[in-house]
Amino acid sequence: MLENRNRKTTAVKWLIIAGTIVGFSARASAQNIDVGRTEYQSSCAACHGIGAKGDGPVSKALKTPPADLTVLAKNNNGVFPYDMVYQVIDGRNSTIVSHGTREMPVWGYRFGPPQAFRFKNRILAVIDYLKTIQEK
Repeated sequence: MLENRNRKTTAVKWLIIAGTIVGFSARASAQNIDVGRTEYQSSCAACHGIGAKGDGPVSKALKTPPADLTVLAKNNNGVFPYDMVYQVIDGRNSTIVSHGTREMPVWGYRFGPPQAFRFKNRILAVIDYLKTIQEK
């Protein structure tokens, strides 16, 4: 009977440990999405819209309509184009004229020059957020 009780106690301890680990992992992931959403809303939503459909309040004033960012994966054979999105945000891909030049991006230096490590987390957070809102 004592052996049975010890097994139950050990099982409960492991369940608590596993639950704690899962909880912290989910919390970290949720925080990253919140940071990404906040970064997106403060730097991208004016043109791309809150829902990232390309319908932000500034979109009507632009010569070229902003892209629908919810179909990036869909338009890339179901694979999210991580590198392309990163390079558009950090300025290496300058094909999107409305984003400005690498030297003078439309969002200022919020995402910084590519060699600046401190801006990398902001870019990654936006990309993580965009991955979560992709259409299936």
